[in-house]
Amino acid sequence: MKLLFVLIAFIAGATSSFQVVVNTQMRTYLVHPMQATLVSFVVGTLASSVYCLILRSPLPALNEVTRAPWWVWIGGLLGTLFVWSSIVVAPRIGVAALLCAVVAGQMLASLMIDHFGWCHAAQFPVTAQRLFGAALVVTGAVVMATGK
Repeated sequence: MKLLFVLIAFIAGATSSFQVVVNTQMRTYLVHPMQATLVSFVVGTLASSVYCLILRSPLPALNEVTRAPWWVWIGGLLGTLFVWSSIVVAPRIGVAALLCAVVAGQMLASLMIDHFGWCHAAQFPVTAQRLFGAALVVTGAVVMATGK
């Protein structure tokens, strides 16, 4: 079962490369990169809405939603930052270098999130083996970003 989840994550990572290219191309038809970001999120919102309708997913109770801490609401803002920055950065450094830098940032942030349990995440302590793996990822990102 763990292999299935790894495969899903791998596919999600692969699709993010295409997301960068598609959004960057959309930007060429618009005036501003943020407009391409908006188009991306509108299409994603429509797709998510259709999926929820197909599932007949019930709406949450308002009192449950209002109990959520402020920081759980910023996921879309973080996604907006990623999509917008990829639209702006990819044409300047390439998709591969962009996503290597993204993965390096994700690796370092995720190690801290895992270790400290930030945002109520399950805690997984930093070990020498995990640090070594992260160092390999960051080293690979530096090589990709600086190589021609």
